[in-house]
Amino acid sequence: MTVARSIAAVACLAAAVLIAWSYTGTASGGLLRTAGIVTLTIGLLATVALPEFLTALIFFFLCVVLAVAPPEVVFSGFYSGAIWLVFGGLMIGAAIDVTGLGERVAGVLERRFADSYFKAVLGTVLLMLVLAFLMPSSLGRITIMLPIVMALADRLGFAPGSNGRAGLILAVALGSITPTFAILPACVPNVVLAGAAEAIHSIQFAYSDYLLIHFPVIGVLGTMALPVFICLLFRDRVQPQESAGEQSAMSSSEKRLIGFLLIALCLWVTDTVHGIAPAWVALGTGIVCTLPVVGVMKPVTVMEKVSFGPILFLAAFVGMGAVITHAGLGEALGGWLIERLEFSKETRFSDFASMIGLGVLLQLVTTLPGQPAIMTSFAETLAGATGWPLMTVLMTSVSGWALVMFPYQAPPLVATRALTGLSVGSFIRLMLPLVLFGWIVMVPLQFFWWRALGLFS
Repeated sequence: MTVARSIAAVACLAAAVLIAWSYTGTASGGLLRTAGIVTLTIGLLATVALPEFLTALIFFFLCVVLAVAPPEVVFSGFYSGAIWLVFGGLMIGAAIDVTGLGERVAGVLERRFADSYFKAVLGTVLLMLVLAFLMPSSLGRITIMLPIVMALADRLGFAPGSNGRAGLILAVALGSITPTFAILPACVPNVVLAGAAEAIHSIQFAYSDYLLIHFPVIGVLGTMALPVFICLLFRDRVQPQESAGEQSAMSSSEKRLIGFLLIALCLWVTDTVHGIAPAWVALGTGIVCTLPVVGVMKPVTVMEKVSFGPILFLAAFVGMGAVITHAGLGEALGGWLIERLEFSKETRFSDFASMIGLGVLLQLVTTLPGQPAIMTSFAETLAGATGWPLMTVLMTSVSGWALVMFPYQAPPLVATRALTGLSVGSFIRLMLPLVLFGWIVMVPLQFFWWRALGLFS
């Protein structure tokens, strides 16, 4: 039996024990049943012991049959904008592929990166970082870049299943989140934290202060470490394919698609002005791409190129967060962990590491979008236990996000998995060493940087 199957078997056994325990008359029966379902789901997702769509169906089935939450909560993922952003992204990706625009842009990138695999990975990570300052939606950035980067992989000789192709995909996926945690509007957890801090504690984050606190370590080191780890763990060499000659003139379909994408980009960048969520911008763009006369592909192309299995999986992923919140599992786990932490009120590194570790453990259950809401709810308790300012306690949530261990924890990584089919094992192969690097290098540097800024007093 492989390690993955062993872990999955343990998760199944633990889930069965928790669910059986919930029917012994204990007052927390609903919480135990929820914990059992979440344990089983996370175990199956992390190990991919079953196809992801089947794990999704099992989650839906158990939640409804065991009545841990109302159906509108269990199936709330289908109401989430993330579902429709990914679906719109799949449609846009199909259009980029069908029109040949991805191949054309990849040709331009190839002329810059064809001589070095490291240069291709580094250039991709830096491009994702630049886009993070321009486009607030990480899923939007992934939607645009993945089809182009996969076309670039083809031109550099990285076939499906190769290390080089996986490396470039991971450069887009991890490049869309890890460094961007340091940029306030650049990803969902940042926005959730800012909203919760204002709603619960009447604290507003300033863009420049947030950047100063996090970017020198998480932003800079994350950007520098990511291409190095990718090239070490996914070694490959570029083998440029023979060019078919000078590129042909741009077709009318490509020109129209560029126009659609520019409009979508403008809407994504200005979403705080017009109020249209990135999901509906992506879906609207996908719809326009398939319309008669003005569109760039036939509707049947969508059915041929878009897989609906990942959509089902993503709906379960979002629904799991809603069920956890409904049951109060995140707050219960957080309270239990806080009772077992001992803080010295002396600003020791061990206290800082324990605070971050609390966030890391919570996000294994609540996932990244849910963690800041839970951490913020008992931030005052933590501030009293540590003697730190409330703002400092709130900021430790961000440090925990940079230590994400599994792809199911972050919607952008789930979306990447849905858009590319890259194996969960490839994600974990990169993410776990990055987490180790984070604990050994980034966390200590953050501690000393924050102390230099006077955040602990």
